[in-house]
Amino acid sequence: MRAQRLRTIQRGPAVAALALLLPSCGASGSAGGSGASASVIDAGSDAPAAADDNGSPSSTYPAFAADMPQVRANQGTVLKAPILVTITWPSVDPNVSIWEAFGDGIGSSTFWNDTTSEYGIGLATSGAPNHVRMSDSLPPSMTYYEVQDYVVAALGGTLPDGGASEGGIGAVDGGGAGANGSLWPAPTSEDGNIQTIYSLFIPASTSVTDPGSGQSFCDEGGSGYHDSVVVGGRPVAYAVTLECPSQPVASSEETASHEYVEATTNPYPTSASLGYVGFDADHLSWDLYTGYNDELADACQNWADSYIQQAAPFPYWVQRIWSNARALAGHDPCAPELAGPYRGMTLFPSEEASISVDLTSIGMSKTTTRGFAAKVGQTVTFGVGFYSDAPTDGSWTIAYDFPQSLLLFDAMGQPVKNGAATVQIDQTAGENGEIAQVSVTPTAAGELGFQVMAITWSPPPALVAATYQPHYAPLVVSNE
Repeated sequence: MRAQRLRTIQRGPAVAALALLLPSCGASGSAGGSGASASVIDAGSDAPAAADDNGSPSSTYPAFAADMPQVRANQGTVLKAPILVTITWPSVDPNVSIWEAFGDGIGSSTFWNDTTSEYGIGLATSGAPNHVRMSDSLPPSMTYYEVQDYVVAALGGTLPDGGASEGGIGAVDGGGAGANGSLWPAPTSEDGNIQTIYSLFIPASTSVTDPGSGQSFCDEGGSGYHDSVVVGGRPVAYAVTLECPSQPVASSEETASHEYVEATTNPYPTSASLGYVGFDADHLSWDLYTGYNDELADACQNWADSYIQQAAPFPYWVQRIWSNARALAGHDPCAPELAGPYRGMTLFPSEEASISVDLTSIGMSKTTTRGFAAKVGQTVTFGVGFYSDAPTDGSWTIAYDFPQSLLLFDAMGQPVKNGAATVQIDQTAGENGEIAQVSVTPTAAGELGFQVMAITWSPPPALVAATYQPHYAPLVVSNE
């Protein structure tokens, strides 16, 4: 996640992780129940049926070309050979051996290959020389910026507690492996970028606070983030996993997997050289609906089926990661692949128009994107296609979400009113090849002249419905 906006922090109880701020759900689909191999498969048609046609089941999988977003490469800055340095506080953390083994194993795991190889990432390495065990405890509370200053001080050799590598090699106050007397291993460069990621596991005895609200990230539902600092005139990536009180180890493992992938694929989020972040311009609706949760791990974090336990030799809980390739091919967009067919929903670009979304009043830009147009009192009708990447054992149910407000993250993080609309879906269950016709009639304009909603499906189990969202296909309706 892009830490400079201080608004997307890996979160979750137990096996959960969501963004700190999500669109608040208002009306949800009364029209129906709500709902969720990277090989090349037959590409279906990208043309919808006529406005009064609901299509028919198809044996082409997927029946339609999936209209799915791509996470942008921007300047393409990634760490092709990342080195993970695990930093822990053994005197107050009983899980040190878990975090060190996790960092040692993730880079050669099938999870790592499945989630990072398409973005040009090779093996990540670690090992005992990259285990730093700090001697002094952290203070009871630190702000986000104090953690940042701590990393700078440690790498610059000005931190009184320099730590010790595994086995107590070296003194805690200097003369170690890093530059300027730091015992943190020195950054390693390749292709002009520093490949080292300093991974801090903050024990439950220390609360890290949000500088905006002053509240603990853990209390706000956050359990991790990544950012970069400048050391010796060069950006250096770091990741933070918060061991929130009463949070199981599995949740911290998921957080670490999320942050390691993002720190590798977008290592310097506060620099002018970005990696993978932000949905493509045609799919601005995904950014607006998710509150700009748009790094590769963010894009999958809201769904219950994104949290899985890996098998030995890397038997840890991880979070699945967005795959641009899988999304375009009509597969489940999150990797690693799950067993069974993927069920999805798609809009049809041929039915959409080029519309303008003006965010200048909240400090952002005016952007042209794809969407629909309907002023207050007017109705726009469009199709949404049911598709799967293999035969299914029956139909699946769809609904809609029309948030009351959008958490567009300006400096204050204040929500923007989304207006209101009536929504009708003429077919709320279907299978590969069928098309539902959706009619949207705005009854109150959105605060910024547009509205955002989503077609939803595959609901999580009832016990976790309050934590996870159904799968979604967002869209924008211009009221101007």
